[in-house]
Amino acid sequence: MSEEIRIGVFVCDCGTNIAGVVDVPQLVEYAKGLDHVVFADEGRWSCSVDYLVRMKESIQEQRLNRVVISACTPRTHEPLFKRTAKEAGVNPYLLEFVSIREQVSWVHMKEPEIATEKAKDLIKMGVAKAALLEEGQEIRLPVKTDCLIIGGGMAGMNAALSVADQGFNTIIVEKEPRLGGILNELCFISHDNHKTPAAKVVQAKADLVRANPNIKVYTDTQIETVKGYIGNYKVSLKKNGNDSTEDLDISTVIVATGMQELEPEGQFEYGNDPRVITQLQLDRRLRDKQVGDVKNVVMISCVNSKNETRGCCNIGCHTSVKNAVALKYLNKDASVHMLYRDMSLIKEEGHAQQTAKGLGVKFLRFPDDRYPEVVNQNGQLIVKVYDFLVGREFEIPADLLVLTTAFKGNDTVEQTKGHLKVSTNPDGFFQESHVKLGPLEFATDGVSLAGCAKAPMTFKESSEEGIGAAMRVSIPMKNGYIEAEGIVADIDLADCNQCGLCSQRCPYSAIIVDEEKNPEVVKALCKGCGLCAADCPQECIGIVHYSDDQVFAQVEAALEEDAEKKIIAFVCHWCALGGVDMAGVSRLQYPSNARLIRVMCSARVSMKMMQRPFELGAAGVLVAGCEFPTCHYITGNYAAEKRVNRTKRKIAKAGFDPEKLWNLWCSAADGPKFANCMRTMVKDLGLE
Repeated sequence: MSEEIRIGVFVCDCGTNIAGVVDVPQLVEYAKGLDHVVFADEGRWSCSVDYLVRMKESIQEQRLNRVVISACTPRTHEPLFKRTAKEAGVNPYLLEFVSIREQVSWVHMKEPEIATEKAKDLIKMGVAKAALLEEGQEIRLPVKTDCLIIGGGMAGMNAALSVADQGFNTIIVEKEPRLGGILNELCFISHDNHKTPAAKVVQAKADLVRANPNIKVYTDTQIETVKGYIGNYKVSLKKNGNDSTEDLDISTVIVATGMQELEPEGQFEYGNDPRVITQLQLDRRLRDKQVGDVKNVVMISCVNSKNETRGCCNIGCHTSVKNAVALKYLNKDASVHMLYRDMSLIKEEGHAQQTAKGLGVKFLRFPDDRYPEVVNQNGQLIVKVYDFLVGREFEIPADLLVLTTAFKGNDTVEQTKGHLKVSTNPDGFFQESHVKLGPLEFATDGVSLAGCAKAPMTFKESSEEGIGAAMRVSIPMKNGYIEAEGIVADIDLADCNQCGLCSQRCPYSAIIVDEEKNPEVVKALCKGCGLCAADCPQECIGIVHYSDDQVFAQVEAALEEDAEKKIIAFVCHWCALGGVDMAGVSRLQYPSNARLIRVMCSARVSMKMMQRPFELGAAGVLVAGCEFPTCHYITGNYAAEKRVNRTKRKIAKAGFDPEKLWNLWCSAADGPKFANCMRTMVKDLGLE
């Protein structure tokens, strides 16, 4: 006889964040009337220590075996409530999380009655899913003490020393003939260390690395292959110019591959006139003391940055001031003009600009929409710039024009990305798991991220990140194991036709096919994106916590009443839901028609899932995932986009309007994009 389903619903006031708009007591009473709900309670601050104790007591006293948390966003608080459920004796995979703060109270602040009704729907959807939840478990993997560091710049060397000092075996692989990375190109590290060349700093750090008995260094070497998972990586190295390879057993990995300049490509005569160079090229000349005969130097900031393509390059102002000061120290008679839009220097460098001014560097600020012009007058470079602080235009002669341009990831990024199954942004910088919650790690367990492989950084920032990344990978090596997330794929071979599609399309190569052509999930590699389940023609693949039945139960609960007024939105946990949360945090008000269903990846949304809401009378369907070209699951959004297009053709044949199926690709920071999508969708669907 199956166990009686006993669901407890815990609704949070979040102070007035929720209760100031939503009628929480009404929600509690509503929840009590839902199928399988035997207990419902209101908590002023559900995440407080006192209420968590009360929650555990209620779970035990009421013999609850399913829990629904109706509160803020699962992206920040779900792990806390999972631990609480586990401590109370309930398997953490029997907990469902409903967001009525970011998705309701914060975005419908002026419509309390409508907000309350929407919150009821979300709780009903959560309860419907909870009734079908099944127990899951984390996957414990043994982890040894061998750490691979890809990149031997300052972040990589600091990471290596921090790992090695704990007694762990450390391997640095550097593609260049020597350690140091981009620091080898620099003259000085900052504006106030002109007596200490960067080369000396690199040499001192490299000497420490080579003297450490726990560190082995491979220079002039590249990574040929990486197979496996945390605690069980098989890495093959290849010496440049040599066909032979060396194989290593690795437990954890730190990516510290660095960055390179994004060349201006013809802007300001770059590439056409040898007198027009970049800051990094100037750094090389300063390093080699080849600036003694330069009389007039002009620097232009924000080239290829702070525009519609990318934001601030982070270190341009720091680099420009540093090099301007170095120029004056090495050639005090040189005239140096710095043309800038904004001067962005961190607090401890606030005096850098004053130091430069004290040495005679002239600063001219130009408007965002009026960049300087460069002309060649009888062989002389002239830079025309309008200084809006002074209110007039200047014409400045330049023997040397230096462009402060943006950066991009190292040229090994695509190779490393493929080896480790991790994501990058459009500029080739690796993307952390979460900007706040996981700033030094990837979604892939056991792989950390450091320094300029993530974004342009100063020497100090990169050095510190190397240490931080080392601490992250040291945790599983110190413990001797890691518990991986239990949201994984599960294949029912009874219905499998051995087509092999799941194995071919898995972004993580987590499904292998045996000699009899039966697919098997390597759970240590699986990340639970659900792409395989959505693609499976036999529908024999399930995803723990995101099964077909559970998703369909949410759809049906949402559309039980007034389906024609509602939009079903499938949103990926990482980016799209992040955009939803950001819209909430920003208090962006948008129509209340959408009922959101969280999936780990937009690739989880099958054609049936998109069609089912239309069959139940929904006004529209939205599939929302990560902004291209990034994806938490590497290629999930690409797969989702193709499936959306196929589904449009399919539902058209079934008699539904394909224009009512929408897709949105949204970054975690882009709340306005999600809110605007909701407004536009409601308007175009005639729901206003």
